[in-house]
Amino acid sequence: MGTKECTILLLATAMGSGILLPFLFLDVHPLQVGMRALASHGLTLKATDLQESQQQRLATLNKVCRQHEASHRTRLPPLYTDLHKNTLYRIYVDDRYSLLYCEVPKVGCTNWKRIILALSRGDNHSMTIPGSQVHEETQNYTRLQQFDAAGRRSRLNGYTAALFVREPMERLVSAYRDKFLMKNDYYQRVYGRYIITCYRKNPSRESLLQGHDVTFSEFVSFILDPRWALYQDVHWLPVHKLCQPCLLHFNFIGKLETMQRDSAALLAKIGAPSWISYSHQKNMRSSANVTHSYLAQLSTEARWKLYRFYYEDYKLFNYSPPHGINIKQRA
Repeated sequence: MGTKECTILLLATAMGSGILLPFLFLDVHPLQVGMRALASHGLTLKATDLQESQQQRLATLNKVCRQHEASHRTRLPPLYTDLHKNTLYRIYVDDRYSLLYCEVPKVGCTNWKRIILALSRGDNHSMTIPGSQVHEETQNYTRLQQFDAAGRRSRLNGYTAALFVREPMERLVSAYRDKFLMKNDYYQRVYGRYIITCYRKNPSRESLLQGHDVTFSEFVSFILDPRWALYQDVHWLPVHKLCQPCLLHFNFIGKLETMQRDSAALLAKIGAPSWISYSHQKNMRSSANVTHSYLAQLSTEARWKLYRFYYEDYKLFNYSPPHGINIKQRA
């Protein structure tokens, strides 16, 4: 199917589903945490280890940002010159505990939104809200977008600004499995039918109507197709486009791979009540082995292009290239 027909299909499907497309996104201080505060969150760790971890992560982030700025002295890309309105909308604010949290889907954001509700309400009930309801509580969240320029500036300068990240390919595979392998009428209807129509030869009538059996290879083809750069979704967009870390100057970087430790450290840092804690994820759907099995379905060229798609995230957050990506051969 041609570009014009695919565009019409995607826009028509999206409008019928009630969403607006295109959906476009685009001085550190060491962590000071006392041993008693960490212990109150059920974790026994050396404060110096946590401080060193944060220093390393923030130093890497700042270094890569400076390198990026230096390489674009004459003309910075739009995403690096001003905070995009969608980024401001993604930043949750808790004035009581002086916390800013930038939401990144597929990196424990459901649990963190529970925590933000509990902090603002001061009740334990918020920690047991079902995941679907957590995302529907939009009127109960305060976002940075709601403040004027002075209000934003004062919070960005004085609050703990937290960002949680994840190995990019594992996050991508998690998004694919949740949105296309599990029964998800919304994503199958909005994206699935479109992807199958545009990237599958001789699709069945059932697949065209339901969009229920998108393959990982087809999903990746859609992501890498430059024609649809403005039609991507927050669940797989790179973190640097969602939260613009080179502008926001986050002073706390957590990782899903060390979520229990990092979340306890952040809660202790802001002085959260001891009864608030991050719920442990017992079964991570997209482990390294699972992710490797999905990447193995792609051609060498597709894997390389996918790595380039997430390249900034790999560099900013110090993740090693995924298995099968040989940087030296491409240099």
